[in-house]
Amino acid sequence: RKTFKAHIAPVSALSLHPKKPIVATASDDHTWKMWSIPNGELILTGEGHKSWVSCVDFHPKAANLATSSGDGTVKIWDFMKSKCVATLADHAQAVWGVAFHDSGDFVA
Repeated sequence: RKTFKAHIAPVSALSLHPKKPIVATASDDHTWKMWSIPNGELILTGEGHKSWVSCVDFHPKAANLATSSGDGTVKIWDFMKSKCVATLADHAQAVWGVAFHDSGDFVA
C-alpha cells in the first residue's frame, strides 16, 4: 500500500495512463499531477485552472491529458511539452467531467 502526497487539497478524480504505469490526479487545489506507479514519484504538475480541477482523462494514444474545472473550462495538456495547448472556455458553469472519445478525436 502506498500513499502519494503532494496536493494541498482533496483529490477529486484520477485517471490511469492507457499504456504506461502512470496515474494522473485532479484536485481542489487548482492543479493536476502525474505520478509513476507503484513508486509514487511525482512526474509533472499542471497549473493553470482558476478553480478546483474536477476531472482528468488521458488521450487514448497517450499524447495528451484533458482536465475540467470549476472555472468553467476544459484544458488540453501536452505533457511532453509540459504545457496547456488548448483551453475550451464556452461553458457558463463549472465543468464536472471530461473524457476523450475512444478514437481520441474529440472530448465530451
